[in-house]
Amino acid sequence: MTPQTSIEVVGLKDALKILNATDKNLRRQITKDFKEIMAPVVTEAKQLVPQKPPLSGMIREWETRSGATILPWRYNVATRTIVPFTSGKKVRDTGLGFRQNLAIFGMKWTGPEAAVFDMAGKAKSGSPMAQALTERYGSPSRAMWKAYERKAIDVHDKIRDLVDRVMREANRMVGNI
Repeated sequence: MTPQTSIEVVGLKDALKILNATDKNLRRQITKDFKEIMAPVVTEAKQLVPQKPPLSGMIREWETRSGATILPWRYNVATRTIVPFTSGKKVRDTGLGFRQNLAIFGMKWTGPEAAVFDMAGKAKSGSPMAQALTERYGSPSRAMWKAYERKAIDVHDKIRDLVDRVMREANRMVGNI
């Protein structure tokens, strides 16, 4: 008599890794489905980003000491970089008790506009710019988190269903190996 064993995939990152190795089309479809689920949040976040410079000084050029261009405000560039993402990267331990790259499904806004508009004042720096942004647009996060909070009811159950589907499919794939 041969002993019977079964393997159950527990972690979502492991499940995505298995799907990527066994059925790339299904893995791509999961990413597409997540983007579709997050579309209302992305739309809401883009609507919360001001089309005109949030503060009058943001129309001027601004470079960091290293020479990176932060301003002038560019609405089209800013909103183009608000995107949902799916990550299957390994979690890294920095050795200082911190872990990096824990997100599997998420939404990000990259670029200088995100740092300046959405998060200025998060560190409680008390800068006049951060104070002015907080007075006009509320506390950080001014677009991303607010957008998620406004649409959370719409997306929460759909994301849970997607995660359940990923886990079922990965466990089915492992059972077929």
